[in-house]
Amino acid sequence: MKMLLPALLTIWCMSLPDPAQAAHPLATDDTGTQGVMKFQMESSAEFGWDTENKRGITTRSDYQKLTVAATAGVLESLDLQVSYPYTWQKIEENGNDRIDNSGLNDLAMALKWRFLELGPASFAIKPSIAFPTANRDRNLGSGRAGYGATLISTVEFKPVAIHTNIGYTNQKFTDADKDGSREHLWNVSLAGVVEILKGLQLVAEAGTTTNPDKGNSAWPVYLAGGVIFSVLENLDLDVGAKGSLTAPETDLALSSGITFKFP
Repeated sequence: MKMLLPALLTIWCMSLPDPAQAAHPLATDDTGTQGVMKFQMESSAEFGWDTENKRGITTRSDYQKLTVAATAGVLESLDLQVSYPYTWQKIEENGNDRIDNSGLNDLAMALKWRFLELGPASFAIKPSIAFPTANRDRNLGSGRAGYGATLISTVEFKPVAIHTNIGYTNQKFTDADKDGSREHLWNVSLAGVVEILKGLQLVAEAGTTTNPDKGNSAWPVYLAGGVIFSVLENLDLDVGAKGSLTAPETDLALSSGITFKFP
């Protein structure tokens, strides 16, 4: 089971709602808000594959994640968001199945407040909480609540926008998991967006986070890119790909999503 812990923690982290839910396929959030009594519905799917060879044991970890997120504009500069992911996960050791299950993950809620605007730059803070609604015994959640906050900045010089996130999460664990899992997690990411044609945007992103496995001090680092296509003024489609720059990160993940805003 010790050899499975890093893979389980990685898949568990992938199944959690993103600390900052941005314009998919980006994980890096921007400072934009919906506006009073305006709403957004987003559905995204992600498929990940990872292989690790250690001490003669080959561990293959696959996951598929479907996330539905709803965002409501409370004030002009304040949003409320609820997100709920569903994950399929499979882990093999030397070709033998060790984990093969699926289910709902922890429900998350967040508030995003854009508190400062300085010319082309703006800043927001996004506190969040994850409720332990998932089945911990099936490796779908930690069994304990987690909370944190993300500081967000956006600098825009049309047609280019740069977004930066610095976030912290305090994730509690059960007695069975706390010895091998880090409670204090940091994440940093940087993303760029450029509109190359009306309604067509290219996005790129790099990010890292604290390794949740106490037995591994290496940080997972990724590089990602994708396309956002505005089919209508209030309807976006997107595709993206993410690759690892360090061993703890998932080797490859592909994603797609659809976003609808109303009214």
